[in-house]
Amino acid sequence: MSTIALPQRDLPQRAKSRATFFSSRPFKIVKLTAFYGVLGAVGAVFMVPYLFAFIGSLKPDSGIYGTTPWDFPAHPLWANYPDTWGNWSVVETHFSTYFYNTLFVTVCLTVGQVFFSMLAAYAFARLRFPGRDTIFWLYLLTLMVPNIVTIIPLYTIMDKLHGVNTYWAVFLPYALGTPYTIFLMRQFFRGIPQEVVDAAKIDGCGDLGVLRRIIIPLSRPILITAGLIAFVFSWNNFLWPLVIEDSQNHYLLTTGLANFSTGPGTGQYLNILLAGAMITLLPMLVVFIIFNRYIIRSIQLSQGR
Repeated sequence: MSTIALPQRDLPQRAKSRATFFSSRPFKIVKLTAFYGVLGAVGAVFMVPYLFAFIGSLKPDSGIYGTTPWDFPAHPLWANYPDTWGNWSVVETHFSTYFYNTLFVTVCLTVGQVFFSMLAAYAFARLRFPGRDTIFWLYLLTLMVPNIVTIIPLYTIMDKLHGVNTYWAVFLPYALGTPYTIFLMRQFFRGIPQEVVDAAKIDGCGDLGVLRRIIIPLSRPILITAGLIAFVFSWNNFLWPLVIEDSQNHYLLTTGLANFSTGPGTGQYLNILLAGAMITLLPMLVVFIIFNRYIIRSIQLSQGR
């Protein structure tokens, strides 16, 4: 009985050739080029509105509608920026007042939110008390409640406390901590080895000592990240300041620019409005550039845990 010889395929050799192709230098170059090309295209799409706003801020008011958005002016009007700050003879912008109001409210909100969120997160992560996890998850469920639902109750409370048209009413509802910030810090604190905390307590540290000497130094990335989240939120906050403030002396940048763009006789000065928008963007850009490495490190540490 004769046997039929079947053609044998050199599967290991094919797999080896395929692996060699995907690990080759030309393929990696093509893959990286395509990857960064897509990222560059998406980034360019997001950058276009900012570029148009910057170009428009350097045009005269008549040039906003008389030219296309991407036409850079032959004679840029850099004077639009000091005019926006409040030295304009046509319309008083109060922009410097809005800027300092926003800076004060943002600093108070950021410091308060990081401080009180840190205390709450430490309690939920390290202290033992009845119903700790139940209370935490019930508190976390408030993330599902839209902010718009709490506007009327918050306004009623602030009105009873005589907080309408005051600075503290703008930042107080958010300065005592938020569920998202507390959740981030709690998860990070839980990743710190318990042995380190126990060793500190053996050396005589109480809970505040452990928090100050152990938790805070090891949690600097997440604390800075939480501070950046609070800073960006407060700097861009619009709805609540619009509701609680009706005096121009207490306006923030968001409400002040909105009032300038819709107020009587000021809607036509779009170049000044765009210059104000670019100045508003600058502090957030500077803060992100300075603390960018802490955000990346915090993400890496969180993924490693």
